[in-house]
Amino acid sequence: MKKFLVLTLVAVFAVAGIVVLSNSAVLAKDAKAPAAKAEAVAAKPAEEQKVVCKFKSKEEMQEFEQLYVAKQATFGRMGVLQAYFSMEQNNIQEIDKQLEKKFNFKMDSNKMYDLNRDAMEIRESGNVPQQPVPAVENK
Repeated sequence: MKKFLVLTLVAVFAVAGIVVLSNSAVLAKDAKAPAAKAEAVAAKPAEEQKVVCKFKSKEEMQEFEQLYVAKQATFGRMGVLQAYFSMEQNNIQEIDKQLEKKFNFKMDSNKMYDLNRDAMEIRESGNVPQQPVPAVENK
């Protein structure tokens, strides 16, 4: 099951990379074909199209395009990571259920434990050290 998951994640990241590269190629191709863009723009009603940003030069637009594509790729990767995180949370819940059912033991996620194989016992060895969360700066 885990091998399947790893292979699936690798495949998703590979596909995301291909999509990003192909989007870059398509966007570059679109820059060379303004007539096709004009037709697509003309097909939509004017009230739907609101100009939200104007570019001073092609270079500025290309810089924006690179950042936009990078952002979209990041959103794609974040979606994959969120799905993976959710799956891992479900795995933890299942393990906790098994520990409680089989051993009548409920593990506190805020505590550290020490498994002593010689004495065949598990001991609580303190609290999990809390890491300070760094402040995120918005510019």
